[in-house]
Amino acid sequence: MKNRDKIEFFSEIYVEELPARLVNDLGLQLKNNFIKGLAEYNIEYLDIISKNTPRRLTIYINGLDKKTKDKKVEIWGPPKKICFDNKGKLLKPGLAFLDKNGIEEKELKFKEKNNSEFLYLNKKIKGSPNKENLKNILCNSLRNINNKKFMRWGEGKFPFVRPIKNIYANFDNSFIKIKFENIKSKNLILGHRFSKLETNKIKSYSDYLKFLKKGKVILCFKERKAKIISEINKIEKEKKFFINKDQDLLDHVANLTEFPMVLIGKYNKDFLKIPKEVINSVMKNHQKYFSIYKNDNHKELVESFAFVAGSPFLNSKTVISGNEKVLAARLSDGKFFYEEDSKLGLNKIREKIDSITFIDGVGTYGNKAKRIVEIAKKLNILGNFDLEIEKIEASGDLCKADLASQMVFEFPELQGIIGEYYYKNVDTEVSEALRQHYLPKGRSDELPNTILSKIISLSDRFDNLASAFSLKLYPTGSSDPYGLRRSCIGIIRITESLDIKIDLNEILDNSFAQVDLGIKNKTDKESKQKAKNFILDRIKNYYVENGFSVNILNSVLKTDKEINIKSISNKINAIKNLNETPELEKGVEIFKRLKNITKDNNSENINETLLANNYEQDLYTEIKRIERFYNENSDNRDSEICLYEIIKSFDKLANFFEHVLVMDKNEEIKNNRINLLTRFKNLISEFSNLSEL
Repeated sequence: MKNRDKIEFFSEIYVEELPARLVNDLGLQLKNNFIKGLAEYNIEYLDIISKNTPRRLTIYINGLDKKTKDKKVEIWGPPKKICFDNKGKLLKPGLAFLDKNGIEEKELKFKEKNNSEFLYLNKKIKGSPNKENLKNILCNSLRNINNKKFMRWGEGKFPFVRPIKNIYANFDNSFIKIKFENIKSKNLILGHRFSKLETNKIKSYSDYLKFLKKGKVILCFKERKAKIISEINKIEKEKKFFINKDQDLLDHVANLTEFPMVLIGKYNKDFLKIPKEVINSVMKNHQKYFSIYKNDNHKELVESFAFVAGSPFLNSKTVISGNEKVLAARLSDGKFFYEEDSKLGLNKIREKIDSITFIDGVGTYGNKAKRIVEIAKKLNILGNFDLEIEKIEASGDLCKADLASQMVFEFPELQGIIGEYYYKNVDTEVSEALRQHYLPKGRSDELPNTILSKIISLSDRFDNLASAFSLKLYPTGSSDPYGLRRSCIGIIRITESLDIKIDLNEILDNSFAQVDLGIKNKTDKESKQKAKNFILDRIKNYYVENGFSVNILNSVLKTDKEINIKSISNKINAIKNLNETPELEKGVEIFKRLKNITKDNNSENINETLLANNYEQDLYTEIKRIERFYNENSDNRDSEICLYEIIKSFDKLANFFEHVLVMDKNEEIKNNRINLLTRFKNLISEFSNLSEL
C-alpha cells in the first residue's frame, strides 16, 4: 500500500527515435546517475525504477519527502596556533574558516585533537527542498550520460544521441518546469507517434502509465519482448512451422518500437536455391527479420519470414507488402552475387586477394595466405598430425579467398561460410576448413571440429599476432583493432582441444620468420618478447576466469621455458588439487627459504667428496631420484604424480636445514652446499615456482 505521507517523482525525456542498441544502456546510465545524485543530496527514497522505449527515457522514484532532513555536522578548521598572531588577532587561515562557514569571530570554538587545538564548529545544516534538488539531479544525470556517438543538434550545445523534444517532470502530483540548456519543458505527454493522443492532465505516475497504455505505448522493455515471444509462439502453433527465436534479435526488435506486433510475410520460393546463411544474414543483419524453418532442427527454410511491426494504427496488409518488397530486393542482390561468384569459382576469385592489403607493412591477403600455409606445415610436423600436404596448401591458400567475392563484399559477416559453399563440390574437407578456420569467434563460441580446420585456424591467428607485433601495433587497454586478444583466446582454446604438447613459442617464432621474409625491417627482439608476454597474459586471464587462482598461474607461467598449454593445464590442475594441503603448504614454506638462500647463486656444480654428512648425502640422493623420475617419466613431468614426488623430497630438505650449517667457515664446503641447494631449487622449479603460492 502506498504511504500517503510519502511523495513520488517521475520524469520522461521525450526524444526522436533512439537507436535500438542504445536504449537499454542510456536508460541504465540515467538510473545510475540518478542514484549517485540522490546519494550526494542525501535524499532518502524507497525505490527507483527506469523504463525506456525508443522515444522516451523515464525515471520513477517513490518514498520521497518534501525536503531532506536537517543534520548536524562537525567541521574541523586549521590549528589554532596558525590562526592568531601574538596579539590574538585573527590571521588569514582563521578568516578563511569564518568566510567559508558563514560565521562571525565570536562564534568560534576550539577543540583538542592529537594534543593540539583546532578551530571547530558544530553546525546545523537545514534540509533543502527536494523539488529543487530533483530538478538539479535530473539535469546533472542527463549531462553525465555518455556515448561516443553523441552529437550536437541545431543550435544546441548539449550533445546527445538524438534531439530531445521535451523534458517532463512531476513531483508531488504536480508538473514541475525544468530549465535545461535550450530545451523547452512542457506539461505534455504524447502517446504512440501514430496515435495522435496527447495530454497535459497527468497528476501521478499511475495516471502516466494509464495514459501510455491507452496511447499504445509499452514502457517496459521486458514486457515488449514478452509480447513478441508470445505472438511468435501463437503464430508457430497456428502455422505449424518454427520461427528462429534468436535472442540477440529479440532484444534488438523489442527496442525498435513502442508497441510491437509480429506479422508474417512471404518471399519467392526461388530464393531458397541460394545458401540459407545468405537468407538468414539478409533477414537478421540487414532487415531485422526472423527466419522460419519447416522443423525445429532449423535445417530447412520455408519461404516466409516474421517481423516486428511498429504501429497498430497502420494497415497490416500494407505493412506486410512493403516489407516483402524490401526483402525481395535484398534477396535478389544476394542471389545475383552468389550466381556471379559461382561462375568464377573460388580459385579464380582467389587471385584478387593478391591486391587486397591485409595490414599496411606486411603485404596483402595473398601474402598472408602463403604465410598461413607455411605455419600450418610447421604445426603439422610439431603436432605429428600427418595431414596431407596438398590439403594444407589448398586450405591455407584459399582460406581468405572469399574476401574478394562479391557476396562477402556485400555481406562481410558471411566470410568463410561463402568460401565453403564455393569449394564444397571440389573438396569437402578443405571447404570445411575454409569455413571453420574463423572459429571460435568468441570465448564461448564453438571450435573447429577437424584437425585440418584447427591448424588453419591456429596458423591464421599466429600470423595475426606476428604481423601486428612486427609492426609494433600492440593492443592497449582501450584499443585492439586487429582483435589480437580474440586471436589469443582462440589459440588457447584450440590448442587445449588438441590435447597435445606443443610449444607455442616455437610456432610464434616460425610465424615471425614468415612475416620477416616479406618485410624490409626485420622484427626486433623486443617485439617478439612482447608477443610472448602477451600470450602468457592471455593464458593467465583465461585460466583465472576458469576458476584458477592468480598465484597458481604465476607459479607455473614464470618458470616455463616454453609455452605449452597442455603442460600448463596439467600443472595448474595438479597444484589446485593439492593446494592448501598440509604437505604442500609445508613444501611452499621451505621452498621460499631455499630460494632466499640461493638467490645470488647460479652454479650447480657439486663435489660429491665434500658431502660430509648424511643430510647432505640424503638431499643429493633425492636430487638424483627426481632427475631419474624426470628422465624415465617424460610424459608425467607435469602431472600430479610428479608433484607428489617433489613433495616427498621436502622432508630431506627440512632435515638438511635443521642439521646443516650452509654458511660453513670453509669457503669450499659453503659453496658446495649452496650449489647443492641451487640444483635442488632449479629441479623443482622445472615444475613450478612454489614460492608464488
